[in-house]
Amino acid sequence: MRKTIAVLTAAGMMIPLATHAVNGRGWLMVGGGGGMYAMADLNAEIDAINAAYAGTGWSFRRVEQGRLFGGAMGFETAGQWNFGLGFDRLDAGTQASDGNGALEYRFGANAWRAFAEYALKPIGRSAFFFGGVIGILQESGKQIESATGSAPVEYKIHGTGPLFEGHVGGNWWATPTFAVTATVGYRYATVNEVKVENPSSVSNREVPSLDFSGPCARVGIKVATKRLSE
Repeated sequence: MRKTIAVLTAAGMMIPLATHAVNGRGWLMVGGGGGMYAMADLNAEIDAINAAYAGTGWSFRRVEQGRLFGGAMGFETAGQWNFGLGFDRLDAGTQASDGNGALEYRFGANAWRAFAEYALKPIGRSAFFFGGVIGILQESGKQIESATGSAPVEYKIHGTGPLFEGHVGGNWWATPTFAVTATVGYRYATVNEVKVENPSSVSNREVPSLDFSGPCARVGIKVATKRLSE
């Protein structure tokens, strides 16, 4: 995974050079949003556990949605195509507790994405755009075991999987270099092999596949450079 991050970082450093080469405009975006998650395997196991412990007060909440925050950097060509790299931190989690302690799963994941978008009008003029994404989903969460009178014990949860997305969006340019931007789309992102670094604990359970696929939305602000020829 470190090699993947290094490759994406190097690619990000190439964006200013690409912008210069095509006499385009570079831009940065930061924002947040959320989405729905499929999580069929995980929720099926949650339902089974909750049924087995019915009446004890020990109950996990189903994982069906979560927030995201992140950003992107890109450049627009003279033909109104935008290319770039983005990062989203996807939030997800559930926990159960009783008088003796608690067990919490934080299934946060890092979504590293490369994208291509076509805008109906160039930067500086408000318009809709259409885009596609390909990338990698990096599960980066933790399992936290707590017992009354003892300090919590944490174990890392990790795994990787493919990421694809299609979206439509719009930019509202308040000035030639500052805009409010938003997208809605559908994300496919699943980790089939999930590992918990807790091999010695008898309470450790095998985590089923994690599926972050579903409708998603982002909203944020975008800041653009001026074209070199301007």
